[in-house]
Amino acid sequence: MTVSPSPRIAIVGAGMAGLACARELHRRGLAPQVLEKSRGLGGRMATRRTERGDRFDHGAQFVTARDPRFAAELQALAQAGAARPWAPRLPAGSEAPRRPWWIGTQGMRPLVGPLAEALEVRLQATVTGLSRHDGRWRLALDGGEYVDGLDAVAITAPAPQARVLLEGAGSPLAAALDAVETAPCWALMLAFGTPWALPFEAGRVEDGGPVAWLARQSSRFGGDDGIDRWVVHASPAWSREHLERTPEAVVPQLLSALASQLGTPPPPSIVAQAHRWRYAMTTRPLGQPFLADPAARLWVGGDWCLGARVENAFQSGVALAGSIADALGA
Repeated sequence: MTVSPSPRIAIVGAGMAGLACARELHRRGLAPQVLEKSRGLGGRMATRRTERGDRFDHGAQFVTARDPRFAAELQALAQAGAARPWAPRLPAGSEAPRRPWWIGTQGMRPLVGPLAEALEVRLQATVTGLSRHDGRWRLALDGGEYVDGLDAVAITAPAPQARVLLEGAGSPLAAALDAVETAPCWALMLAFGTPWALPFEAGRVEDGGPVAWLARQSSRFGGDDGIDRWVVHASPAWSREHLERTPEAVVPQLLSALASQLGTPPPPSIVAQAHRWRYAMTTRPLGQPFLADPAARLWVGGDWCLGARVENAFQSGVALAGSIADALGA
């Protein structure tokens, strides 16, 4: 008896959507390969470590669950010691969260680690092109390498990046991504040798100024080494205005804006770094879990399909996997 070879599947992106998709396909007996341009998993679920040993959750700040399947996922992560509820002290007058905030016990990135177990994930593999050759897909990688002979491809990159790949491949799916809108965010990571005298640990700033969010990192990681660490997120408008500036230029500008907006200047910093999230938040989603061209064996999805939450990325990834598996008869 001749055994049919397992279809070759590539998933572009190792954020929540890509890993949720890959794990679901693995559960169905398929063996997808995940290609990620960064050095680590998780996309915007990121934790920055400095040479001094400081830790900053500078991307996604927390996750919430409305979908029962994602809620069960968070409970499983909590039982495994990878996730816990986060209830920081909020600014006076702030409305209590309607749903619990969840974070990783050792940073946000470990929340996606369990999804990648038993998967083939290749890091620092930037996909620069997508094309058809002999009836199958070929991915071009940065550096001149190719991944050939793919039966199916799923792209879970941010919508603008996904559109570039789709358009380059001549896919009719590309035009639909024009409806999606995203906003950038500059993140500031600060450490002080003396405590910053703010009467809260985390919260949104709703006054329309340059700063939109602040979070004291000791409320997330615990410990008391005498260093006060904060993550500050600039507003979408400020981030867009300063989008193409260098991190070195953004640090003093955002520090000045922060002091002016809060009225409580921070102490002298011993760490001050900035990171640009070019596609930080979906402001106008696609309105459906994914896009598919089953005849061409091409799919695209991500949090931007349904909204701005991490949960939306999970939902899109699981839905993607179901469509791929059905098309491949798995």
